[in-house]
Amino acid sequence: MRDYPNLRHIRLIAAAVRLGALSRAAEAVGISQPAASQALAKLEATFGGRLLERSKSGALATARGRVVVRRAQRALSVLKAGQGKLARFAKHHAGGVDLAEAQVGMVHLRALSAFADAGSFSAAARRLGLTEPSVHRAARELEAILGVALFTGPSRHLILSPAGRVFARHANLVMAELDAAFDEVRELAGAYDGRLVVGTLPLVRTQIVPAAVVALAARRPEATIEVVDGPYDTLIQDLANGRIDMLVGALREDVPASELTQEVLFQDDLAIVARAGHPLAGRARITSDDLARYPWLLPRPETPSRLVFERLAANFPPDRPLAGVIETGSLVALRGILMMSDRLTILSRRQILYEEKAGFLIVLPVRLSEAARPIGLTLRADWQPTALQADFLAELRSAVAEEGNG
Repeated sequence: MRDYPNLRHIRLIAAAVRLGALSRAAEAVGISQPAASQALAKLEATFGGRLLERSKSGALATARGRVVVRRAQRALSVLKAGQGKLARFAKHHAGGVDLAEAQVGMVHLRALSAFADAGSFSAAARRLGLTEPSVHRAARELEAILGVALFTGPSRHLILSPAGRVFARHANLVMAELDAAFDEVRELAGAYDGRLVVGTLPLVRTQIVPAAVVALAARRPEATIEVVDGPYDTLIQDLANGRIDMLVGALREDVPASELTQEVLFQDDLAIVARAGHPLAGRARITSDDLARYPWLLPRPETPSRLVFERLAANFPPDRPLAGVIETGSLVALRGILMMSDRLTILSRRQILYEEKAGFLIVLPVRLSEAARPIGLTLRADWQPTALQADFLAELRSAVAEEGNG
């Protein structure tokens, strides 16, 4: 578990650079000059080197200090934005959200974040390596500071309230900014040993993301790279909450533009896929009646490929209703079921690249209407990548370009 710096110390160094003097920063933050000097020393030990150069003309940030201050300012901005979003919940609570900013500490944010991830105070305490009473106390202190209920339900089955979910997201994003500060000061020293977490949707898992990961690992061998998959709704929440750095896959129209941004990498066409040796294999013309004769293996409802299927199925003969549909979001299960049955499905050809080359699966000669879909990156709208993260984005775009030229 990372030892995050004290938030008051983060406020101090940001104020020192803004005001040009540590003494003025100490007064602004509300601590003594000796305490400010001790706080700066602790910060410099935490980040592995000098952060400020002090002279008669004032305090100037070193290169390392500029990195820390930039991320500190972003972290404090995220925290302030989180406070602002609690205003709509304040009418239910007498305390309101008139928060004295200096009261919120990292211990409070870590407690709330751990509860949000683990689902209980006991599990949060194990995750943080602390006692359950101390985590419970920190979370309840935060609730008192904010003046808004962060938890709801009976004491043995507490869950986050709507306000708790909002502020937990901002707590995670504060820590993500501080994580980036640690990584960037290491990068400044030439050490690219940070961590990258990439969320992936089915289409890009076969070739594009693996190619980018292999290229980045060769370029930055000390980096830790985690590739995660899962349902779109889960991954998009993980992205918004700062648990993953980016999401790569099919783009959606309903992404909240104020929080997330999308970048198209390429357009992909869907096709009808079957096993090699399927009764429809080798036929030059396949009709809607032909397609309706066979059972289907379908992606989850509301996914882009499922919507393409629904448009296709609208043309099936009315006397042939669909029956025995199998749904799965697992590409591994889908491939296995296809190869062992006469079921049909809708997939991108990119997703069966190896199976088609090996002669296990085939694409049927059927043109699908409105089957093109944009594939790309989904990022947090105000995200600023570290050098390692920027390197991966460059490798990802290069992998897309190479595949398009291949």
